[in-house]
Amino acid sequence: MNETISVAHNYKNERLIETWQLYLLITILSIIISLAYQKIIMTQEVYYSIYGSQMEEYRIDDLIRFIEKFQIWGYIATPLIVWLRIAFVAFLIQLPFMIKYIEIPFNDIFRITAFAFLALLSADAVRFFYLFFLPKESITADALMMTPLSITNLLNRNNYSDIAYTFLSRINVFEFIWGYVIYRGLYRTGKINKIDSLLVVISVWIGILVFIIAFNLFLKTL
Repeated sequence: MNETISVAHNYKNERLIETWQLYLLITILSIIISLAYQKIIMTQEVYYSIYGSQMEEYRIDDLIRFIEKFQIWGYIATPLIVWLRIAFVAFLIQLPFMIKYIEIPFNDIFRITAFAFLALLSADAVRFFYLFFLPKESITADALMMTPLSITNLLNRNNYSDIAYTFLSRINVFEFIWGYVIYRGLYRTGKINKIDSLLVVISVWIGILVFIIAFNLFLKTL
């Protein structure tokens, strides 16, 4: 019991950055990556390369203008979107603790999830630099959907169904780091052991994956 209290106490006192500062950093980085992606990667030339065989030039120009009009709203909404993404995952993590009456403050779980979110931002940054160094004519729809350091980079996309490919794309280094950060953070609260921390991470990861696959299938029915 004393060891558990000591771990929890040290966990709260080893903060190098406050949660609101971490959230602000994530929001700023998200905006920067999104802005760089839209201004540097998604040029008019790339739009023509991707949609040239499907649409007339004037329709592509209309699409570009339409996207540009709503980009500013996307940047404005970024703080809310980031908060919702982190809070949603934090809620999924806290849910089994609520069922088992294990008291871990939501703020602590939110903080752990926010740190893990940095791994996902790193994946977005790596994708940006990958596309940045590609010749413009080589940027295709598949290239834009590339998952950095994923097992799917070694596979032929045509050999797998959409569901299987989506699942395999989630097996990558950044997802592993995301899971490890959450696993380590939960254990360091001193409220659960390593096995339970691992089980929570795996359960939440599977739950999010099922949600993503279901959402993608729903979009295809529209």
